[in-house]
Amino acid sequence: MTLRHIVNWKLAGDTRAERDAQAAEIIAALSPLADIVPSVRALAVHRNELFDGENYDLTLVADFDDAEGLAAYATHPDHVSAGAVVKRYAVARVASDFTV
Repeated sequence: MTLRHIVNWKLAGDTRAERDAQAAEIIAALSPLADIVPSVRALAVHRNELFDGENYDLTLVADFDDAEGLAAYATHPDHVSAGAVVKRYAVARVASDFTV
């Protein structure tokens, strides 16, 4: 059993270039967590490519063994630090968690 955690963010930039720069900073902050947080089984962050302005700008897909693994990730100090980068730029967030 794998718990999949998907988060989408709308970013604050007024232009595509500003949102691209914000996305790059967030990706740089979140991506290393795949190798740092022990409970992460897989983690990827993707910049939206189509329908700019309509779709959410950035998506994180992360896999964990279970809800406890996700909870450990959420409270891990490196995730908390990366989350501060996200909060600097995100104006909206939606998330889903489900078993695959």
